Amino acid sequence: MGKLKKFIMNKIEKVNVQVSMLTCGLIIFSCLVIYLVTSGVMISMLADAYNERANLTFTTIESHFDSRLFTEDVPDGVYGAALSYLSAVKDNMAISEIFVVRKDKNGDFQYILDTKNDKINTVINNEKITGKIEKEINDLYTTHYADAGAFYASLDGFRYLNFYPIMDGGTVKAVACIGIDANRVYIFKIILRVIVIILILLCCLISVRFSMAIFKRISNPLYQDMSNTDTLTGLKNKNSFTVDMHNIESGNQSRYAIVTIDLNGLKNINDSRGHQMGDIYIQNGADAIRKAMEGTDFIGYRVGGDEFSVVLKDCDIDMVKNFADRIARMADSINRGGIKTSMSIGYAKFDAGKDRNFSMTMERADAMMYENKRLYYKTKNLKRREE
Repeated sequence: MGKLKKFIMNKIEKVNVQVSMLTCGLIIFSCLVIYLVTSGVMISMLADAYNERANLTFTTIESHFDSRLFTEDVPDGVYGAALSYLSAVKDNMAISEIFVVRKDKNGDFQYILDTKNDKINTVINNEKITGKIEKEINDLYTTHYADAGAFYASLDGFRYLNFYPIMDGGTVKAVACIGIDANRVYIFKIILRVIVIILILLCCLISVRFSMAIFKRISNPLYQDMSNTDTLTGLKNKNSFTVDMHNIESGNQSRYAIVTIDLNGLKNINDSRGHQMGDIYIQNGADAIRKAMEGTDFIGYRVGGDEFSVVLKDCDIDMVKNFADRIARMADSINRGGIKTSMSIGYAKFDAGKDRNFSMTMERADAMMYENKRLYYKTKNLKRREE
């Protein structure tokens, strides 16, 4: 578990991963907003249409209820006539169901008419109303006011139900419910949900690939891109160094160290043998750094005319020192153009007790490098010229 956590944290610290996660988050949020708005608008429009049809249906049947339906002893003929009429209206108005409920003397709600059940005056008259619709019916007995309908899931599928009070004077005698088949709405929501999920996955995949490609152009030292590669040496350039320093300071700085390098005598070579030879001298320095980095994941930069830096990760101070010494040995072995390559080198590893940020680590490495340069000129008994 510890290795897995470390692996995940290492990945999350990378800026390209952070940007990919942020992009995916924005895509998911945008798609969800689109889904909620689209489904909300569509369902609202359908609800308005269903509500209008239900209101028209109730207006049609409201005046045809026989008051004897709401008494304890109802003749079978009254039930039959009422049920036949409701069934005819249901078919004409393309309604899924119409049922009528009343409150009995015990305060229980019972069906008295149901277009889905033709067993009049037997099962219907003894079937109690329970569940979610009980509250809607009870509210109508209290408020006498019919609100807009709503969507309900039932054993018969998805339904849009409207409830209406059947009044006798100022008293609610019963409640009529008009149901409309809304399975198409349910199917639409499922299809839209699947489309949104597929869209999110595709957009996230594309955004991750795009983010990786963009950051590869910025951060990968092997990716030959004019925007982040020094054309003379093939190392990463100052622009790339600035971006990577920002990334380091935004993450776990304690994992990093830096080696700073400055070529000795470039000004003298430019003045005595020309700038073309000076360029060769700079390339010699870059070759020494590149050879020293072979087999590592260290990253080298040319940050100025004769100034270089190498960023090291997950190394202790002894490993950093050994790497700096290796650069010096590589430089001694390079003599292209008949010029011995000479460098002044400094190094430092991030130390929370000394450094507030990685820029201060780099300042300590620079201080060591400049001290070594001073000693070089002192040892060689040379007058240092402006590099």
